[in-house]
Amino acid sequence: MDLSKVGYHEVIVLDSNTSLNLSERPMLRLFTLCILYLAQGIPYGFVSVTFASYLAAQGKPVEAIGSLMAWFVLPWTFKWIWGPFIDRFGIPAMGKRRPWILFSQLGMTVTLFSMACIPDPSNNLGMVGMLVFVHNIFGSLQDVSVDALAVDLLKEKERGKANGLMYGSKYLGMVIGGAFLSRLLDDGLTLVFTIQVLALALIMLFPLLLRERRGEKLLPWTNGKSQLNDSERFASNTFYLFKLLGRAFSLRATILTAIAGFTIFIGEAILGPITKVLFIQNLGWKRTEVTDIEGGYALILGLSCSILGGFLSDKFGPKRIASIGSIVLAAMYVVFGLASPESEANLFLYDWNDKTFVIIYILISTAMIAMISASMFSMCMTVSWPKVAGTQFTAYMAILNLSTSFGNKISGFLDIYMTLPAIFILAAALQIIAVLFFPLFDIHQTRRELGGNDSNKTNK
Repeated sequence: MDLSKVGYHEVIVLDSNTSLNLSERPMLRLFTLCILYLAQGIPYGFVSVTFASYLAAQGKPVEAIGSLMAWFVLPWTFKWIWGPFIDRFGIPAMGKRRPWILFSQLGMTVTLFSMACIPDPSNNLGMVGMLVFVHNIFGSLQDVSVDALAVDLLKEKERGKANGLMYGSKYLGMVIGGAFLSRLLDDGLTLVFTIQVLALALIMLFPLLLRERRGEKLLPWTNGKSQLNDSERFASNTFYLFKLLGRAFSLRATILTAIAGFTIFIGEAILGPITKVLFIQNLGWKRTEVTDIEGGYALILGLSCSILGGFLSDKFGPKRIASIGSIVLAAMYVVFGLASPESEANLFLYDWNDKTFVIIYILISTAMIAMISASMFSMCMTVSWPKVAGTQFTAYMAILNLSTSFGNKISGFLDIYMTLPAIFILAAALQIIAVLFFPLFDIHQTRRELGGNDSNKTNK
């Protein structure tokens, strides 16, 4: 083509119509969703593994570590607030979800840059903690926007695989933030934060340079227009949006999914701060030993099992995979709890002084949590009504995070008033209670009764 004979307007239109877009390219769409989840995992792994282990090595009690983790997770428990905003407002000419993803990713990067600029982070942990909290406000918005984008663009046959790969990518980010950054922590927090800033800035290039749909604007001042059809447009007003949301949450399936979601991660969250103190203060492990295992080997296994859990959810149904994972996890809690040297009911050949036995517990429990997470994501995505998917799916993710925050918060209380074997037994009981809800509902009820593209599917 002789560009000298083509007007400026025509060149721009050509660019708008031939550029890469997520709706028409499944592999590019999947990779973009995964890389955005990686951006969430890096700071999450740093705080939950590296920094928590650092505090345990400094002699901090379970209550202090648990409270820090609860505040760290807290913004994620309120991310349901973002759902109505992203379903109601936006810049449709740039895509339904992409402007929100760009805004939140920028906020995540700026807050990490602010942490890197603190002169002496180790002596200004209060300021670091405040910025971590603000960072996770943006992180939760990014998560909501990415999940809504996935609900908008993924077909049902892709959801299990996509959720497994997305959550696996978050695990990969946690490996980077956990095991890798832990090795650099001795060189200072400023270096660790700087590395995270660079990583998130590079990841932001994906939503910046890719469109959701053919014909949309790349940037506000470029050519293009909204490509949303009538069913994809933003809700006309907030009252109508909440009316639709109330209808979506009026069904047996949507209610019981929420109850099961709140219960399913409490046990794991209770044990997180407790095991940090157990491994470092009681068993005498070095901080880097804990982060290498929990933030390295275990999370790599978790990455693999998350992907596997997604594929298995597509094949056998997410409820079945979540049930199997929960039963195995509960069994591990019982075995490990009763293996305490102080337990009168210890019927096993190994106890907590055997490092190999402890490592096996860490690996298997992390693998099961990964499979449960991938299947729960797929389940919540399927049970969500597409008309208010951004808000409803976000509400489910907030409930899952509330489960974690609640468990973190009560871990210090339980550590004071219960023995460690009893706490592990309690965690196992909570895991089994969650499983009891699964046979009581059909995950396709929402789309079958309210309308959607999966209305003819069978319950699994």
